[in-house]
Amino acid sequence: MNKKRNILLYLPVILALCWLVLLAWVYISALFSRNITLDEIQPADAVLVLGNAVYSNGEPNPCLRSRVAAAVELYNAGKAPKLVVSGGTDSDGSNEAAHMKEIAMELGVPEFRIVTEGKSENTYENIFFSTIPLTNNQSVIIVSADYHLKRAGWLGSKVWKDKKTIQAYSGQDTCDRSSGGYSRKLVRESLAWVKAVITPE
Repeated sequence: MNKKRNILLYLPVILALCWLVLLAWVYISALFSRNITLDEIQPADAVLVLGNAVYSNGEPNPCLRSRVAAAVELYNAGKAPKLVVSGGTDSDGSNEAAHMKEIAMELGVPEFRIVTEGKSENTYENIFFSTIPLTNNQSVIIVSADYHLKRAGWLGSKVWKDKKTIQAYSGQDTCDRSSGGYSRKLVRESLAWVKAVITPE
């Protein structure tokens, strides 16, 4: 009985240590993703851009634009001939995929090179709902924030059952780090990992 009581006493400490290890791993993964250069990316069939809120504090979200800009950078470098922009409708009625398409076209990508997936509400759905527009594509470059890419790649392998070659790219834009709250984003990402692992899809 005492042994069981002792385990219960130490359980919060053990859980806290596990969470700190996970948080450190998320941060290290973000550093690794951040340092992937354009030259390191191999040519692929398509780029999949994961959505973000269209507006932040009532203004156009620069982090959404930075993701699209990274995808356009890949396109212009001849790394992939097609962009799939994935993101659903925000609470204010703004559709992430539609706005990403507008940005990509503004940056010079022809409309016929862009496919939209506009109903996903989370990372799993970004991947899952993009399966159809990526049906004939065997290699994909996922573009998102640096801290997000490890989980996105893992979910891609899970959903696509390792039938696609997946690369990850965040570009060199520092939007997510310079816009404030980066530590909070790392915390949220660590919790998202817990949910992704324990929640069957």
